[in-house]
Amino acid sequence: MQTYLIDSSIYIFRSYFSLPDNWRALDSGHPTNAVYGFTGFLLDLLRNKNPEYLFCAFDESLRTGFRHDLCPDYKANRELPDEALAFQLNACRQLCRVLGIAEMASETYEADDLIAAVAQQSRSENAQPVVVTRDKDLTQIIQSDDLYWDFGKAPPKTQRQVEKDLELSCHQMADFLALTGDSSDNIAGVPGVGAKTARQLLMHYADIQTILEHLDQLQDLPIRGASKLADKLDKARDQLLLSRKLATIVTDIGEAPDLSQIVWQGIHQDAFALFCDEMGFGNSFNARAAQLRARQTETIW
Repeated sequence: MQTYLIDSSIYIFRSYFSLPDNWRALDSGHPTNAVYGFTGFLLDLLRNKNPEYLFCAFDESLRTGFRHDLCPDYKANRELPDEALAFQLNACRQLCRVLGIAEMASETYEADDLIAAVAQQSRSENAQPVVVTRDKDLTQIIQSDDLYWDFGKAPPKTQRQVEKDLELSCHQMADFLALTGDSSDNIAGVPGVGAKTARQLLMHYADIQTILEHLDQLQDLPIRGASKLADKLDKARDQLLLSRKLATIVTDIGEAPDLSQIVWQGIHQDAFALFCDEMGFGNSFNARAAQLRARQTETIW
């Protein structure tokens, strides 16, 4: 039994930046290329995996999340969506509903947090989380029986395969990002500490807290520039600990759905057809939707 947990923004923006503006919403005239690509992505996933449990997480906490309370500069380098993009993002949530897929966004928590919370709930009910993303931030939640899958780009990966690619343990990713910084989220790292040094430090010490407890030993490590590491880390101590909090994905979210709430409900045929018309897709997805509906009917009977 598997639960497919989708980092929606990854696949929405993949289409937003790669597909031409060939489709327009009938009422507003806004481009719907991202919605078109996301529709194809979800239909392909449903056809290939026929999942029993499926959940799409969205980001809504662009300026209101708990991380912004910790650090006002968090993600301050990102522009808020304009009206046209906001339309497409909202339409993608509507798409999930007409496809019978559970979806959620939160003003407090990010999509990564929601995925982590549902993954934890899935494990407690003996279901295998399949985290559908290509975001390396989410590798930190991958555990021994989980899968990490960039659908359409690479086969699913086990924890061992992910860690081989990262050259880190999955649970060390937040520590790694705190040491090196994460420019995409505007998280500051330690000046003078790059990816290679961060990996070497985390090979010798499990996490940032342990590193800070052993600053007097860093000069003896076989790391280039080891003699100056303790001073760099000590000067950046407060920022380092804050960055660690910002980079850490949380799982204790009471509002996150449980397994019974993410059962795939099947396509709502009339609503999906109306949605496609409103988005200017015409008959583009009729055949794929019909195949899925036929499979649903066979399963019922």
